[in-house]
Order: sequence, then structure tokens, then C-alpha cells
Amino acid sequence: MKNPLFTLVTILGLTAAPLFAADVLDIDSEKSKISFTIQNKPPRAKEFQEVAGSFKDFSGKIVFDKANPSKSSVEVEVKTASVDTANEKRDDHLRNQDFFKVKEFPKMTFKSTKVSKKGSDYEVEGKFTLLDKTKTITVSFKPSSESSGKVSFQIKRSDYGMTYRVPDTADEVDITLEIVGKTK
Repeated sequence: MKNPLFTLVTILGLTAAPLFAADVLDIDSEKSKISFTIQNKPPRAKEFQEVAGSFKDFSGKIVFDKANPSKSSVEVEVKTASVDTANEKRDDHLRNQDFFKVKEFPKMTFKSTKVSKKGSDYEVEGKFTLLDKTKTITVSFKPSSESSGKVSFQIKRSDYGMTYRVPDTADEVDITLEIVGKTK
């Protein structure tokens, strides 16, 4: 005769398991956005102006374990040729050897190495690679729902070998990711 307690525990265990499993989400590139701003002083100009842009072609995966954030992870890949500042001539220049060198380095990536909860936010440490140079960065992810949130951080482009027109084009670039995840 089967043990009814064993059967009940087994059923409860099987139905509760998904509650404790990590969520695996793809970054929804239709609803997400990767943008940047940089200060630039064009030749012969007296003042700096802010240049805003975005990347249109990107993908990524998020593994989110709310119960144990240290088991969470993030991977993002951005196609550098998709840079868009709403100025075709400038975008073509950004794709060439002075900046992104898209033929040689078609993507930049981020891969987390550590995730921890900090209050209502998450601190994400990982490897950011641009122009084949990898640096460890730490960013703060601010969730806005169970499957979305925002990350803002700053890099120095010279850390990645992108030194053209520094300081007339600022070394510091502010980057923002507005991420919406979708279940696989």
C-alpha cells in the first residue's frame, strides 16, 4: 500500500519546485533600450554639447533567482554597427577606425560574475568588453517590475583604447540600459 503522506509530500514538492527556481529571461529588444550620452566640442565650437545615441541591435539573457540573488546572472551582447545618433555622417564616423572599429570588433559584451542584493536594488559585477579590451565594472540594477529594470553607469572610453579627440570629445560616456525581459 502506498504511503499517503509520501504521495502528498511528493506532489507538493513537484508543484512548489517552480516557485524556488530561477527565472530565465531573454532581453526583449523590441521593448528594451540601450542608450548613451557624451559631451562633444565640435571643431571650431566654443562650447561642449551633449550627443545622445543608442544601439539598435542587441540581445541578452537574464537568470534571476529572487530567493538567492548570488545565483543570478546577466549576459548582454551589443552589435556596435547598430550605433545611432540620428546623424548618418556621425554614425558612419563612429563605426570607423577612430571609434568602434566595427569591422574588426563587431560587438561589445557584458557578462556578470557576481550579483548581490543591496536594499531594493541589485549590485551586478561583471566583465565589460569593448574593442577586445575587458574591464571589470560594477553597476546597480534598479528593478521596476519582476521582469524589467534600469542600469546606468559610466565608462572611460580611453580604458578601452578609444582615445580619438579626447578631451574635445569627452573620455566619459554615460550608458543606460532599460531592460525588459521575456520568458523563453
